[in-house]
Amino acid sequence: MDNHRDLSHPSAAAVGKKLKEAREKKSLTIEQVQKQSKIHSSVIKALEDGHASILLTDTYVRSFLKKYSLLLGLNSSDMLKEYFPPRQDAIPPSAPFEANPLPYETRIGPKALYFTGIAVFGIAALVVITMIGAKLVSSIGKAGMTQREKRIAEASASKKRQPKQQKNAQKKTAPAKAQQTSKGIVPKSDKLDLVIKVKEPVLVTLKRDGLLMYSVIMKKDTVDRITANDNIELEVAKTDALDLTLNGQRIELPSRRLKSGIVITRKGVRLK
Repeated sequence: MDNHRDLSHPSAAAVGKKLKEAREKKSLTIEQVQKQSKIHSSVIKALEDGHASILLTDTYVRSFLKKYSLLLGLNSSDMLKEYFPPRQDAIPPSAPFEANPLPYETRIGPKALYFTGIAVFGIAALVVITMIGAKLVSSIGKAGMTQREKRIAEASASKKRQPKQQKNAQKKTAPAKAQQTSKGIVPKSDKLDLVIKVKEPVLVTLKRDGLLMYSVIMKKDTVDRITANDNIELEVAKTDALDLTLNGQRIELPSRRLKSGIVITRKGVRLK
């Protein structure tokens, strides 16, 4: 992910102009391009207007721009280089490499390393000796306990022991608890009811019970409600752009995760 992109840089507008001119030269409409490339019309329009980086991450912009350029017969590598020019603060490939960049007076010599190693070894040995001594003192203290102290300790330990009947009851109830936790968060008698709230523009592809419902850029503040019998699948360009609620329970999504697949079933939610 590139967090340093300029959402309105002039190179995007120049690339968009070339795309539009190439499309019009081939006498293609945006709808025709959409059918041939499977790229949504709103993405095609955003690429030609130079606004694609406002709606999509750089990963999606690169993918759609390459696909669109190849369809129009343009050099996709040149188009990508023009759209994403190299940063001025990047280190040039011809920059000289220094084997040891530290000043001579700050470099650690072999003697310093030798004495440092001896000091570290001594400290480690002292720590080990201290731990052994503490264990010896503890064992001597336990051996010196009187018989009365032992009886008191044994009596206290016996009070804390659980009766056998209580243990048996816990064993009997354990399978019931395991069976209860294995049930799904949505009962079989209820349908999956998913509410999608959009916090910022994002590309979303949604399948319901294995059927593709839509693949579209959803606008900010859009609210959509989907019901399904078995499962709901989402492909989201940015997970933190959505708020999801399943049957009244809010789904916690990882923040700032890009291009995530979300599978929702009665047992819960998992990420691809």
